[in-house]
Amino acid sequence: MDNNFKVGILDYHVYLPEKTITAEELSAITNVPVNVLKDKMGIHRKYVGGSDDHPGIMAVKAAKEVLKKTGVKPLDIDLILYAGETYAEYTCWTIGIYVQQQIGATVDSCYAFDLSFRCAGTPLALKVAKETMYSDPSLKTVMVVGGNVNCNLANLKDPTHSFMYNMAPGAFAAILVRDLDKNNILGTGIVTDPVFATNVVGVGGGSRHLTMEKVREIMENPKILDQINYAQLNDLEQMKDNLNKRSLPDFTNAVKKACKNSGIKPEEIDYLSMVATSPRSQFGVMDALGIARDKTVYHYDYGHCGHADNFLGLNLGIEAGKIKNGSNVCMLGAGTGYAFSSSIIKWGK
Repeated sequence: MDNNFKVGILDYHVYLPEKTITAEELSAITNVPVNVLKDKMGIHRKYVGGSDDHPGIMAVKAAKEVLKKTGVKPLDIDLILYAGETYAEYTCWTIGIYVQQQIGATVDSCYAFDLSFRCAGTPLALKVAKETMYSDPSLKTVMVVGGNVNCNLANLKDPTHSFMYNMAPGAFAAILVRDLDKNNILGTGIVTDPVFATNVVGVGGGSRHLTMEKVREIMENPKILDQINYAQLNDLEQMKDNLNKRSLPDFTNAVKKACKNSGIKPEEIDYLSMVATSPRSQFGVMDALGIARDKTVYHYDYGHCGHADNFLGLNLGIEAGKIKNGSNVCMLGAGTGYAFSSSIIKWGK
């Protein structure tokens, strides 16, 4: 790609539901002590969804808000890239086209597609959008959107699901513009580690599991529904062991690749916007990369809002005055599979 080619983020919006739950309230549900939720898991408060908070609906809300912010008209959008969760309102559904319909874009004005990469999807989407715009000069303005309600897959009464207790619903939308001389997307790094490929899966709606035979089983024993409606963990002890050994180098390798592709060094990162895993994990990544711990804002009062985390963290950094004109902002994502992704954004002009 030509180093002079520029794609910038015109603006963005993060949608979060109205309701929240505190660590004290969550403790009563999970039977996990409040101090453990706050100090170890990083949950002081988190968002909870309402009846209309689903990935496609939330993505549309974020999309409409970013259009209002920017003044961009729906018919000016050339491409809509949905980078959120495919665990959504329906199976076999292209959410990007739904967003296209709901914002008032037409069959003649743009096209849309979905990108599935779990909670590592946002940095990958920035890479795909930029490279697609480079390959197709007709694409001037691209909308990247995403929504996530994987929190619904977490059984809050199952201790083996404790790593999912911080999950919360959320969505984002961003407008990317060709040749925009601000908030430029630089390089991206991607790591996929196949040892985790089937460790965390959602069986509900999968073609392999909801067979007629399974339906008959459910009719005889409704408790089976609990197994289907929640995420299934396979080889849990092996997964924990692999995460302890591999997650830190996988995270840091994604960032190192992004930095190399951006022409900077990890220690030149001015702010880290990372998906909310745990304070220990996030600060461990920063320590390993030589990034000072004050160059981030942890999502203590938000939870892990999936694909929206990266733009939520960006917004928190701007509000806290930690992101300034010319800052090298590192977005870092991770999703089950496991996938790790990182993009560098030169914020400001």
